[in-house]
Amino acid sequence: MMSFRKIFLVTVLGSVITSCSEDFLDPELSRSKDFTTSVNTIEDLQGLILGAYDRMNASTYYGRDYVVFAEVRSDNAFSNGNSGRFVSPGQFVVSATDAYADDTWQQIYSVIANTNIVINSQIEGDETDEVQYVKGQAYAIRALAYMDLLRLYGQQYTGGNLGVPIVTEFKNDNNKFPSRATVAEVWNQVGEDLEKAAAIMKPSLDSGSPTEMTTSAVFALQSRYYLNVEDWQNAAIAAKKVIDSQNYDIAPASEFAKSWSVNEGSNSVFELAFTDADNLGNTSLFYIYHETNYGDIEVTSDLYDSYDAADVRKTVYTDVEGVIRTAKYPSFYDNVRVIRYEEVVLNYAEALTHLNDPNALTYLNMIPQNRGASTYAIANVDNVLQERRKELAMEGFRFFDLMRYGRDIVKVDQGQTFADGGISFGSPELAFPIPQRELNANPNIEPNQ
Repeated sequence: MMSFRKIFLVTVLGSVITSCSEDFLDPELSRSKDFTTSVNTIEDLQGLILGAYDRMNASTYYGRDYVVFAEVRSDNAFSNGNSGRFVSPGQFVVSATDAYADDTWQQIYSVIANTNIVINSQIEGDETDEVQYVKGQAYAIRALAYMDLLRLYGQQYTGGNLGVPIVTEFKNDNNKFPSRATVAEVWNQVGEDLEKAAAIMKPSLDSGSPTEMTTSAVFALQSRYYLNVEDWQNAAIAAKKVIDSQNYDIAPASEFAKSWSVNEGSNSVFELAFTDADNLGNTSLFYIYHETNYGDIEVTSDLYDSYDAADVRKTVYTDVEGVIRTAKYPSFYDNVRVIRYEEVVLNYAEALTHLNDPNALTYLNMIPQNRGASTYAIANVDNVLQERRKELAMEGFRFFDLMRYGRDIVKVDQGQTFADGGISFGSPELAFPIPQRELNANPNIEPNQ
């Protein structure tokens, strides 16, 4: 049965898009397309926001690929090549013609296209709190999309300063071929979008569902953003707002394993909903992670052995004759957690660590205390990174956490297929290539090395 969400999305988009095909929602970055539409009501805007969520669900974004990229390009996991998937990312040899580079680029920019329409639309009652709330959601989603593009394709880890093109209008005849902004400019865009979202979204309008971008989700994203730009004070402030809301809980040890099969749990700040209509089937995280399906992604013994025997997190892995896999995402229909409360707590602990705040250790230890694991004697960067690794493993964080601290990618398992010496921080292999299709279409865009 088609969900209400799907019916609403189809109905609204059907009424909004009156004289052009649906592919206007999936523009290539540098290609000018006619866009004739009538966005008149808040329902129209809400339909476009639902479209943005649906595009984030795609297997080429949070539905699978973006999550897996951060794991196979780290010390957490590798591709065994069972079905030939994720081999080139795991080897750090993605080329400009590789579908991984091209598909994820296009998908994230299609999300941005939806948000740009919402942000730039002028409708009746535009200044009402309800309309501004929807536009705030669009700003926050756009911020997340640019953060994700920059972390994957930007040169900040390779010694360069080029980021990605910043597009803030659906169609701009005066800038059909945008150049790459600098890394700093893209980070500034992310920060400004999040500030705008926080300023115009009223908490009283939050739905209470983590499947929508709420004010708490905006603050959580701000804490993630500020960690990336090393603004520890503002990272702490943003994370504390989520903590002080008292809307969320750390999943206790007794519930941790089960929490992965429960959608909209009390530890979820923002997740992407997967209904019957969203079922990604053999392109899902479930299919790529689990032995009964493709099972291409194996967990390194180094990660598995990092857990204490009594740590409940060890129960969400299977070890069959030395082949280790995660049991997170146990079915096709599990929502993908983009922000868990546990991340926010660890973001706060990390920020406090840099601020030399004595409360850092208290918050750092809140996670292992709820996992049956050993606690830490001190709060330092190495311990924060270790706890983030154990708590957030296989969820799309590890590569980016290592990069934030200028760490090398170390080969810890013979199943990993990159060079024995690892990948040094600063290597050009750490940035995904700009897709060849984009290079061919846009004369102003520069490739990565």
